[in-house]
Formats: sequence, C-alpha cells, structure tokens
Amino acid sequence: MIEDIIKEINKLEYKIKSDKDFQKENPYALLSFVELLYLYMSHKFPGKKDSFIYKKAHINAKHFSKIRNPLYHPSRKTIIALGLALELDLIEFEALLASANYALSLNNKFDIVIIYCVQNKIYDLYTVNEIIYELGL
Repeated sequence: MIEDIIKEINKLEYKIKSDKDFQKENPYALLSFVELLYLYMSHKFPGKKDSFIYKKAHINAKHFSKIRNPLYHPSRKTIIALGLALELDLIEFEALLASANYALSLNNKFDIVIIYCVQNKIYDLYTVNEIIYELGL
C-alpha cells in the first residue's frame, strides 16, 4: 500500500513540474530559496553586489555565505530580514518565505507587524525593530 502511495506522489510531482500552465501561473513556485533570493536580488537591485543586500538586512558576510549554500536552512527571522532588505511586496515576500517552508500567520502579532510594514513599504530594519520593541514582541 505505501509503495502505491509513493508511486502516486511521484506521479503528482512529475505532473506538477511538467505542467506548463501551472508554471505560467506560478513562475517562481518551483524555485529553491537560494534561486528565488537571487532572482529577487537581480530584479530589485540590478547591478548591486551581494554585500548591498546582506548589509541592508543586517547580516554579516559569513552568514550570507552560508545562506548561499542550498543545504543550509536559514531561520525565519533571517528570511524576513532579507525580504525587507529586498523591499518585496507581500506576494513576493510570502513566496520567499514559502520557498524555505515558512509562512506569515494572521494570528501572530509579530507577523501582523511584518505584513503591515510590507504593505506600507516600511522596509528599514531599524524602524521595523523599533515597532516590534515598542509592542513588546
């Protein structure tokens, strides 16, 4: 029985990955976190070096080097910092989080603050952190 389920899962995966309509509707859905991060970096800040983004996200070079490794799984807060540094809109922000198996939750005050900041284009980490601090989060 498990073997049959695994076969069906593999068929579903193949179908999703080869479905051209799905890929047109969800062009970034099959990208890894690192691929999507670099895609957003090149679209949002063309010509800028990695250091521009990781400094803006308050991440050091050593940590960013780890992030580039596809085997490394960054923390949710690191991805949120990168999303803010990249000045992503909410859909892009959620796609970046999802690419690393994270999500924003509407029943979490911290996440509500992040959603508010993204919707209102408050991308400065000092300002975001001050809001979070003032709310006692």
